[in-house]
Order: sequence, then C-alpha cells, then structure tokens
Amino acid sequence: MIAVIDVRGSERDGRDAIADLSGSAAESGIAILALLDSSQDPAILGQCLDSGATHYLDLADDAASLDMAIRYAFRYVENFRGGAERTSREQTLLTSADLQWSMTLGSLTQYWISDGMISAGGAIDFRQYPVTGIYRTLSAEERKRVRGAMGRLRDGARQAAVPHRLNGRSVVHHLHEADGQLFGRIEFLGDMAGDEDWTGRDLLSGLRNTASARSWIQEKLASGSQLTLIAIGIKNFRMINAAFGRNAGDQLLRVVGHRLMEYTKRQHDGPHLVARLDGQNFLVAITNADETMVHDFANDLIAVAYAGFQLEERQINPVARAGVAIGNHRSSENTLIRKAVLALAEATAADALPINFSDMSEADVHLEEVLEGQLAGAMGRGEIVIAFQPQIQIDTGQLVGAEALARWEHPEYGLLGASTLFAVAERAGMMESLSTQIHKQALSLAASWPESIGFLRLSINVTAGDLAAASFGDDLLGQVDTAGFDPGRLTLEITESELIGNLSASAKKLHQLRAAGMCIAIDDFGTGYSSLAYLKQLPVDYLKIDSGLTGDIAGSQKDQVVVRSIIDMAHSLDLSVIAEGVETEAQLETLAAQGCEYFQGFLRSGPLSPDEFEAFALRSN
Repeated sequence: MIAVIDVRGSERDGRDAIADLSGSAAESGIAILALLDSSQDPAILGQCLDSGATHYLDLADDAASLDMAIRYAFRYVENFRGGAERTSREQTLLTSADLQWSMTLGSLTQYWISDGMISAGGAIDFRQYPVTGIYRTLSAEERKRVRGAMGRLRDGARQAAVPHRLNGRSVVHHLHEADGQLFGRIEFLGDMAGDEDWTGRDLLSGLRNTASARSWIQEKLASGSQLTLIAIGIKNFRMINAAFGRNAGDQLLRVVGHRLMEYTKRQHDGPHLVARLDGQNFLVAITNADETMVHDFANDLIAVAYAGFQLEERQINPVARAGVAIGNHRSSENTLIRKAVLALAEATAADALPINFSDMSEADVHLEEVLEGQLAGAMGRGEIVIAFQPQIQIDTGQLVGAEALARWEHPEYGLLGASTLFAVAERAGMMESLSTQIHKQALSLAASWPESIGFLRLSINVTAGDLAAASFGDDLLGQVDTAGFDPGRLTLEITESELIGNLSASAKKLHQLRAAGMCIAIDDFGTGYSSLAYLKQLPVDYLKIDSGLTGDIAGSQKDQVVVRSIIDMAHSLDLSVIAEGVETEAQLETLAAQGCEYFQGFLRSGPLSPDEFEAFALRSN
C-alpha cells in the first residue's frame, strides 16, 4: 500500500522509480513516499512532486519522523480506498487479546471462541451454549446492560462495552460489529477497593470516571490524608488519531489505563486511584507520598505507561505530559483536581519539561473556574473582540489583507489573549459556538471597511470542530451572505492535522466553499513531513510557513534550505506562500530572496483593534 523511495544520492533513478509507480498509484490508491534532503538539492521536492510522489519526508529537517510520515501515507491510502482497509484493521485491533470470540449475525451455528476464553469461562459449557454461555451466568442487571449494548450496535454505534463479572472477576466486555459479524473481547479489571458500582466506571478503559474519582478524593481529604494528584495526557493524541484512526486511539487509551493501574498498584502500598478524566486524560492519586519522591514516581509512571506501543506491528510514539498537584485536608477536591489539570495544560503547551508541578494559588484556580462560568455570558455581552493582523506583500510592501484573531476583553481582568480564550472554551465545551461567533464578527467588521480599502482580503481560522460539522459549508456561506462580504475576498486557514482526520468529508466541504470563490490556506506548514497528495487533491491556494521555521531563518542554513524547498514546491503547484512570525529585516530579506510572496508579523504590525487596523490600512494605502 505504501512505496517508500529514498532518492538521496540517486535522484534521477529515484524520480524514474516514482514516475514508474505513479500510474498504478493513481488507479489503486497506493501512496508514494519520497525520502529526500533539500539541503543537498533545494529543487528536489518539487521534482519528486512532478514525478508523481504523493508524500515526502525532508530529512534536512531535524523534526523529520519516518514513522509519522508512514502513518500519514497510510491514512491517505485508507481515505482513497473508501475505508475498506479501515474495517479490516478495526477487526484485527479488537481481536488482539486472547479472551475473544466472534459469531455470524443471524446464525447460532457459525461462531468461534478462543482457547483463552474457554479457559477463563471456567464452568461455562461453551459446547452446549457457545453463543449464550456467558449471558446465562449474568445477573438481571448485567443482562439489561447487554441488551442495551446490542441496541446501540443496532442503532449504528461502532463499538459498545458491557461491564460484568466473569467467574467472580470484574471485566469489561467490548463488542464490535463489522461485515455481518459480531466480535467480542474481554479485559479484566484490577480490584479497586471492591467497588461494584459500575455507574462510577469509564467503560472504554474500565477505570473510575471523573465523578467517582471526585468522590474518592473528597473522602480521602476529609479523612486527613495528604493527596498527590497526577493528571496525565497525550500531547500528540490528535495526531495519532489522524494517522492511525480513532479505533487505534481508543485501544491506546485502554492499554495506557491498564498500565497506569498496574504500575501504581505495584509501586504504592497505600490507598490509590487511577481514573480516566476525559478524552486522552487520566488521573492518578496516591495518599501520603513522600514529596521528594513524587517527581521520580511521575517520571517512571509516564515512562512505563507510554513506552513501546505497537498496534498491528506498527509503532506508536505517544508524547506524554503530566501535571502534579499536592493537597491536604484544607484543600477541596474540585480545586485540587483543577490544579492538576491546569498544570497538565501548561505542560502540554510547553516544549520543555514533561512534568509540571502546580504552583497555582487558590485564587488562580478560582479565576479559571470563574472564566469558564463567565464565557457564555461574555459572548452574549460582546466581550469577545476581533483583532486584525496585517498581511503584507513582500516585493511591494503593500497591505493585501488581514488575519482575524480573537481576544476576550474582560471587564475585570483586562484583555485576555487567544490562548487563554480558547483554552477556557475547550474546557467549557464551547469551542464550536465560539468559533461561529468569531467568524460572524470578523465577517461583519470586514464588510464595513471603507470603500478605499474594500479590496483587502480577510483570513479566518477554521477548527477541526468546524470541519466536523455536517452543515459547516452551508452555515459559513450563510454567514458570508448575511454579512454582505464578498466570498472572493475570504481565505480559510486550516491546519493539515485538521484535514486528515476525515479527508473525504473535509474535501467535499472545502470544494463547496472554493466554488463560491473563497481561498484555502494550509496553516503551520513545514513540520518535516507532509502530504503532497492532499495539496494536489484539495483546492488549496496558499501555504503558511510555520513561525518555528521563520524564527531562525536568517541565521540557520538548514532552516533556509527547508523553507526554500517548501517555497519551490508550493510554486510548482501554483500556490502562494505566506510566512508567519516575521520580526526582523534579516528574516524578511531572506524570505524575499527565496521567493516568498507574503508575510505577517511584528516587523510591520502585531494584531490591531478594528479601528487601529482601519487607520493602519488607510495609511498603507
């Protein structure tokens, strides 16, 4: 499904090999991944593209990852083939354990039961009752759960899970339907204080859920225990989901949860808890731990739980981050959990230390809670404001447009930046409504620009949540029409990771919007691996070079080479290039010499209020 061709040192032969394969690639949906080094030949990227490569990995970039490049290529193949490979992978994924079974739907005679399942079943007579043997041992409440799970599968759910007892042990029974067959897989749960209340369990992982964890923490704090809370998450989980598929992500979470539970149980003798909070985030709580040992415990916990992942013989490299908070009887459970979660958020946003110890005061934690509670009202009161960052044409110095950025103009805390605003919206579950409001406000403001600057373009950011909404294309067209803004002057900025999660659906929406006259920009381009195939298939007009590359471009020869190869490749596709984060004349001169068309950054202007931007635009014009 994937051809990896290393063209380094033999570029002509490599391009010929790519060309030979490209015909069958277009017909059968195989991916052609070219390994190249733009520091040896800046033009090689474009040449591989012209020969028919669908993906590339530029090894001149220190961040280049062959593993991740292959994951991207595999996802492309899955999308091209309409999901046939995906279904097969899901079946393999969900039958990776030995306690498993399968049966043909509509038939009681076509079934398979693993030896491990027969052994674990103990007294269950699978010969006489191959299909209903386990069901017959269940309590009335457990049977009710089974019927509910089967109902969810009939209603179209891709997976369902049933907690029950098997020979006296707590298990989660995972069910999956595919190609007319029902598959089952059983995972045993570790004993956690003999808790039989399944309403307190997360059925994906079998661990405690947030509500149950909160009750346990409250109880321990009230008893006088000192508690250490470690909130753990996967920084690149979204990328893993995009590259491997959501079911692989679910399996990763199940394995991580069990590893966290087993390691904590082995290393801590006292009362402890392992819970799944939400998404990819887990919580580990231990009582009366030696504070001097907490860092080592957390570091080892991450190393054990997140290392050495292989699914279907493919390596996964999750990047784990942790936030630690320590409290005692004077702490409240809500505040302590929030401190750990906020410390995790800071660790995830940073590129330095993987473990962050919370130093937040009660007041800081309270502020975060206040902001989450106030966001909906702030949106209604008009406190979410738009700032415009100018975009400049390099060769003429002319202002050509602006990117719309959001800020929170808080009446008490002043102007809060985009990172704070979106972090609060994410935790409050309001990302979709916030993004919609930002689009409406930006369009309305741009539509009211004076006629003398009415030629300027407007760029707005589109989130993964926006693209996932079935009605996004129609909704945005309606917003543009209501604002009276010319769709031919609108650019949608989208990051590649937001596209590949569901390429076919995203492509359909983007083609719809492109047909209405809008332009499409791929944001934050230049991470060392990218899909040339997406750039060919999607209606893309611009590439925006990540500020991480432009920041060092004046001094780093390697960054110059990487940027030059991206610019040359973009031009070979008739795409224009916008450089972000330009702050010095030296950076601008280097970009100009390499053929970059546009830039934005503090060299000319940071984000401006609507009035300030109009004044800036009128002076520039």
